[in-house]
Amino acid sequence: MLTLSKVLGMLCMPLGLLWLGLALSVLWAFKRGSKNLGGFLLFLFLGFTLAGNPQVGGLLIGHLESTIPSFPEDTLQLDALFVLSGGTYVDKNGRPYLNENGDRIMEAARLWHAGRAKRLVVSGLSIGSKDKQRNLGAETRKIWIDIGIPTEAIFQIENPCYITRDEVQAYKNMKDVEGWHRVGLLSSAWHLPRAMALARKANLEVVPVPADRRGSVPSFHLWHIIPHQDAFWCTQVACWEMLGRLVGR
Repeated sequence: MLTLSKVLGMLCMPLGLLWLGLALSVLWAFKRGSKNLGGFLLFLFLGFTLAGNPQVGGLLIGHLESTIPSFPEDTLQLDALFVLSGGTYVDKNGRPYLNENGDRIMEAARLWHAGRAKRLVVSGLSIGSKDKQRNLGAETRKIWIDIGIPTEAIFQIENPCYITRDEVQAYKNMKDVEGWHRVGLLSSAWHLPRAMALARKANLEVVPVPADRRGSVPSFHLWHIIPHQDAFWCTQVACWEMLGRLVGR
């Protein structure tokens, strides 16, 4: 009964209705003898099914994360920890809060409180809704101060950084100016392969510090054949990271 209720419930959701509609369209096209149309619709149906499959999404994210080792926090202390932006939203009053990638912000705070990082460095700008520019670095800094990290331990990059490549270059410049020796680069584990490639290209020597690992592949259940929104997110993010690394951004 649990399986049946899950399947029926997901079929009633927007993604389930679209998936079911595509399946019926394939059958309709072949039944009326339109092989070309049927083949095209079948291609769309299979692509939609695979892109929304939890096992496929988990494998793609897991492939990215598998190249990043765990941070050896019991033996390593960092002069500074560079934290890539992208972990915050703001409410209607302009107050920052953690988004789905906010684990990177809390992981940085945890490592500072544990004495693993002497300083936290943040950056990032973003064009929000209605062309309103957000200062992602300032948002992260506000959250850190609210949870007890002193202002003197937080460094904020003031130069405009809209993409990861900008942030990496700004971190390289700050490391050279400050004379730091051992620094870390913290982001979501699935984002770090691209970020580390950019760091190597910029001659920035950093220790990867992963957060927010999501690459576990769930056990298969019958309702997994129906596309799921979390799986679409994983597939989209993995493809975005691969594309970004391919074009060097």
